[in-house]
Amino acid sequence: MSPAQSNSPHGHSQLQSLLPRESLLWIFAAQLAVLLPHFAHLPLWLLGAWTVAVYWRLQVFRGRREMPGRLVKLLAVSLAVLGLVLTYRRWFALEPMVALLAVSFTLKNIELVSRRDALLSLMLAYFLAATLFIFEQTIPYALYGILCVVLITAALAAQQGRGSARPGRALGLSAKLLAQAVPVMLVLFVVMPRLGPLWAVPQNSAKASTGISDSMSPGDFSELSKSDKPALRIAFDGPLPPPEQRYWRGLVYTRFDGRRWSEPDLERHYAGWRRGRSGRFHDAGEPAESEQTLPAVGPRYRYQVIQEASHTPWLFSLARPHSETEGVSATGDDTLVYRMPVGSRLAYDVRSWPRESLVRNEPLSAAEQRRHLQLPSDGNPEARAWARARLDEGLSAEQISAALLDLYHRRFTYTLRPPVLGADTVDEFLFSTRQGFCEHFASSYVFTMRAAGVPARVVAGYQGGEWVEQQGYLLVRQYDAHAWAEIWLAGRGWVRVDPTAAVAPERIRDGLQSAAAEEFMQDALIPLHKIAFITRLRLQWDMINYRWYQTVVSFDQQRQQGLLTRLLGQVSPLRLTLLLGLPVILALALLMLWLHFSSRGPALPMHSRLYLRFCQRMARAGFARNPGEAPGDYARRIEREVPRLGPMARRITLAYERAAYGDNTAAERQLRRLLRRFWPLRRARPTTV
Repeated sequence: MSPAQSNSPHGHSQLQSLLPRESLLWIFAAQLAVLLPHFAHLPLWLLGAWTVAVYWRLQVFRGRREMPGRLVKLLAVSLAVLGLVLTYRRWFALEPMVALLAVSFTLKNIELVSRRDALLSLMLAYFLAATLFIFEQTIPYALYGILCVVLITAALAAQQGRGSARPGRALGLSAKLLAQAVPVMLVLFVVMPRLGPLWAVPQNSAKASTGISDSMSPGDFSELSKSDKPALRIAFDGPLPPPEQRYWRGLVYTRFDGRRWSEPDLERHYAGWRRGRSGRFHDAGEPAESEQTLPAVGPRYRYQVIQEASHTPWLFSLARPHSETEGVSATGDDTLVYRMPVGSRLAYDVRSWPRESLVRNEPLSAAEQRRHLQLPSDGNPEARAWARARLDEGLSAEQISAALLDLYHRRFTYTLRPPVLGADTVDEFLFSTRQGFCEHFASSYVFTMRAAGVPARVVAGYQGGEWVEQQGYLLVRQYDAHAWAEIWLAGRGWVRVDPTAAVAPERIRDGLQSAAAEEFMQDALIPLHKIAFITRLRLQWDMINYRWYQTVVSFDQQRQQGLLTRLLGQVSPLRLTLLLGLPVILALALLMLWLHFSSRGPALPMHSRLYLRFCQRMARAGFARNPGEAPGDYARRIEREVPRLGPMARRITLAYERAAYGDNTAAERQLRRLLRRFWPLRRARPTTV
């Protein structure tokens, strides 16, 4: 033993016997497997800290270093806490909490002394593997999570003693234990109550996301056209709206600073909402809209939206939405929001009424008028002059809108690569470049209508979607991001106007690929879309993900009740007990049968079983065979002590010996016939062979 081992204050010689090299390697392999996927959202310095801790521990094993003392441990903890403080601006969020667990998990390596420490470290590994599903619930993550559990369980098995750390033995035992746990897991998944979270922890709002942002400027949506990632999946309970009505509203922009549209009251509106029974909320100065304003009958759509993680609170739906999903609320701007940023896939049910079925006669309030007529004090003089000219002509709001749409239709070009605009973005677009994407058309339209005194606003969301016939849902991708406009008309309320449709109606009818096919193929990762096989493969994969979410991830209390009702007819404690108890009783019965038959050893040949039956009958008659007694000796003893049974015992023994040692099938049949007549407790009958 080296001096470093003999002088260790922790008794390093004992450590060598308790945690051999193979056991340590299993622990470190399980730790690395658990930590790797977390570095997509955790700081990379944690990986460096884990590497240093593992290196130190291996050096201790090799006798080149001692276990760290209190001063080194205090320094390591201080550096880790300082790293967390510098990395995260707020502590009450998912990422810093998971990072704190990962830090504890990492620092445990520098005091990994005994099997007790190893078990504690591996228990922490189970917890850290479970936190992976807080961020992602996709199929690849689920498969990777299973792999992590297999490795952790194998690392536990490797701590059981000599020979247990061999890869085949540890992995085999781990796979066997997990396979035995699968039936229990499935039963618990079906019958355990689906409780909601006891608390809500927000995710890091600074995390980058792809999708609709809280503001819009020229070029934003044309950048989104380069992403083909899924954004929404919508399944309808009833008719599917036609393409010209598939406008998935997400945000309403009312403030313009000369270049960028935004909603300055969005955070106040979201943070200060008042939750009612229906889950709707509204501005503090605005009267709440009662549920009775939504018609109980008439044209409407019922659908479920599965929204991908956006790390923002706003949701997407058709116009006039109402949702009873827990945590989902409607705003006064005809949109939906969630109670926290959407950090993972979220499913919510919506009912929507087409605007044509809802007539609103009351005028806008003075505050709403100011909000939807706001413009900068200067800038874009040509657009303002055009709007004043239309007013001087005595045109109504509808006529001004029609004249502006006609201008778009006759002179403008729809393109994914518009030229860069200067300071007066609206003037340059309307009267100079005349080339743009949806945000250029919506922005210039709303600005001009406001300049003409017509309340107007920009709406951002998605338009269209691809119908997946095999699974019956609408797939909306990021490149379906779209911006359009709404104007207020007396007696009609807010009316949707899409200036893009005046320039490229095929964009609304057939999607972005038809409106800008050549540019779309060049700019948007879409060379793969030219290959039909790749397109079908990607669609199949999306259908698999959709079915996975529908079946597993979104298995909530309502779906559980429906499944249990179909299985049991009526959900009651007695029937639930039977559902849980019968599989357990059946499993125990099968286990007992297996133990019974497996303990009997290999099956004996028929002649040996027949001879054992002869011995058993003799034992019941009070003349048992002695241990190790040969069959011939046994027969002679019977003949000497029980003369009346001697002849039959001799014939049976002779038939057995010929069948056992001579491989004589006829002797085996003779042995069977003799045993049919041999009952030593009765009076022996004369037998002729």
